[in-house]
Formats: sequence, C-alpha cells, structure tokens
Amino acid sequence: MTWSRRLFLTIALIAFQSVSAEWGEGWDPVDPPIPTGKADKVEVVEFFWYGCPHCFDLEPAMEKWTEKLPANVEFRLIPAPLNPRWTVHSQFFYAAEALGVLDQLHKPLFDAMHKKRRKLYTKQALIDFAVEQGIDRKAFTDAWNSFGVHVKVQQARKLGQRFALDGVPAVGINGKYKTSGSLAGTYTKMFKIMDELVAKEQATLKP
Repeated sequence: MTWSRRLFLTIALIAFQSVSAEWGEGWDPVDPPIPTGKADKVEVVEFFWYGCPHCFDLEPAMEKWTEKLPANVEFRLIPAPLNPRWTVHSQFFYAAEALGVLDQLHKPLFDAMHKKRRKLYTKQALIDFAVEQGIDRKAFTDAWNSFGVHVKVQQARKLGQRFALDGVPAVGINGKYKTSGSLAGTYTKMFKIMDELVAKEQATLKP
C-alpha cells in the first residue's frame, strides 16, 4: 500500500470515528436541536399514528412509563401527519383536545381501528365515530374546522420534519435526541435509552 493511500485511509477513519462519536447506540442526535421553551423541564414527545399497529401495541408500555415520570419531565403525544393519509387523524386528535374530550376519544379510536378492524380513515368516518362516543356533532365539526386545530396540525407536521422522522412510533427527548424501536433494536432497549437521555437532560436543568 502506498503512503498516500495509507494516509487517505487514516484520515477517512478519523473522520468516521468523529462522526460516529456524535451518535449513541440506539438513538440519533437532532441537528440542529429544537428549543422546547422550557428551561425547568425535560420535554419528551411521542410521535404516533392511530393507524399504526406498532403504536397501538406500544401504548400500554408507554402509559406505564409516563406514570413514573418526575415533575420536571413533561410528556406530550404528537399525532404525526407525516403524509396526507395521516392528516385526518391529526385533526381528530387536536379537535378532541380542543374540546377537552381527548381522554374520551383517544383509546377508543385506537381500539376501534386495531381490535375491531374498523376502517376510520376519512373526516366523515372520524366525526361519526366521535358522535358514537357521545360527542356533539356540530361542536366536534366546528373544532375540526377551526383555525386553532389547523395551526396545531401544521406545527405537528413541522416538528416531525425537524426531527427528520421516517416512521412511527418515535420518541424525541428535549429536542436534542430521537429514538425508536427500529433505532434501539427492541422497545425494551428503547425505554432504557429514554431513561438515560432523560436523566442526562435533567442534569442540565436550571434550578
């Protein structure tokens, strides 16, 4: 091997190691980091889609994990509208949130789609479903069509883009890291990574 090729390979290896050092095992950095606006809390966000079977399967474990979070960790669900088909479910989520009935609709929609195999993929079908759960049709439709819900859906779309998501479920930690079952290898390892990254970010909080 010539000295020039040896030098080239050495430089390439150093460069690769430098880049690799920025990544953890089972998570990726978010570059640039996304400000959360919360200096005294660590923000954890879960991106999901109601039609995703993996999101449905993960929900019980995620609920159990969130129940143990300390006061300085804030958890949010983000109904990621990563493509046009998913947008109606994002609108459903934020309409329910705007009316204060998300607890009444969130789990039933998951169950309807994955346990009962109902095809709830259109605005009309989702509004009808909300009515089945006892929600006033006009109130829910008005919330769905409201400017506030439109803004929330656009914010969710942009946040997914900034996290460079390629699928769900995925978890963002304090706007700096993302992990998922595919990145971590297993959901058990994903939760371990989440614990480690949350603890790391807790150490940076202002008192």
